[in-house]
Amino acid sequence: MQKLIACTPKSLPHTRLEEAARHASEQNPANAPPLALSQLSGFKPTKEFIAAMTTKYWGAQGVKLTVSFMDTTSAALRTRILSHMNAWNRDANVSFVETQQKGQVRIAFTKGDGYWSYVGTDIGLIPSNEPTMNLDSFTMNTPDSEFHRVVRHEAGHTLGFIHEHMRRALVAKIDEEKAISFFMATQGWTKEEVRAQVLTPIEESSLRATTPDPNSIMCYQISGELTVDGEPIPGGVDIDELDHALCAKLYPTPSHEATLTRTTTTQHGGTLLFLPETDPAYIAAVIAAATR
Repeated sequence: MQKLIACTPKSLPHTRLEEAARHASEQNPANAPPLALSQLSGFKPTKEFIAAMTTKYWGAQGVKLTVSFMDTTSAALRTRILSHMNAWNRDANVSFVETQQKGQVRIAFTKGDGYWSYVGTDIGLIPSNEPTMNLDSFTMNTPDSEFHRVVRHEAGHTLGFIHEHMRRALVAKIDEEKAISFFMATQGWTKEEVRAQVLTPIEESSLRATTPDPNSIMCYQISGELTVDGEPIPGGVDIDELDHALCAKLYPTPSHEATLTRTTTTQHGGTLLFLPETDPAYIAAVIAAATR
């Protein structure tokens, strides 16, 4: 069975969920939860609900993030990593720029700590003396295919993209018992970690995504030995066309500016609600309802 990219997106502590949701919505109002359930009788959204339903994208004005390195690193390796991070800007207004100061994105090479990144706007809440991304023991001798698969994948998390294999349609293909056994053996994860990282589908209504894409760079490669029907989930070895299309939609270039406004319809008490999500009063109401 082919070795997988062992990426574990970092999350802020439970005690900072409200802060993370507020920060994400301040950075980009369209990140607010898609259902105005705080306005529905008898429903009180929890912090967990807000965290699950709040996306972490940077906003349609585009993304320009500074990057620094936590460890002494050759100029050649820094340049190589940045070039792969900037592969996301083929069709989108995205830029990662090195700085000699403490960057917004701070990359470490802590051996044995795996590959990970905080997601999107969460990086703004990480102490400046801590990394926001880890590339384990990457060197100039690391195969170029790993730069494509790993560096571009982690940069995708920094841009706000979650794991594609956690889309409901793809999770449904995975055999739970086999997946738990496999990831516990190969990644050293607990059952709870496997369920969180592989087997728990994300809330589809919180997404601004394409249809489920088994070839996305953000998708784990899942062997047919782990699926219900024996058919593998290919997973991505590079940014594919649907990835580029979504990135361009979220972060349009100046010549293709478009406002990405997510609206939601939901049925409640026989009434169909049409809810704009960039209303500041709505954002405040959802967050306030979770803290009462």
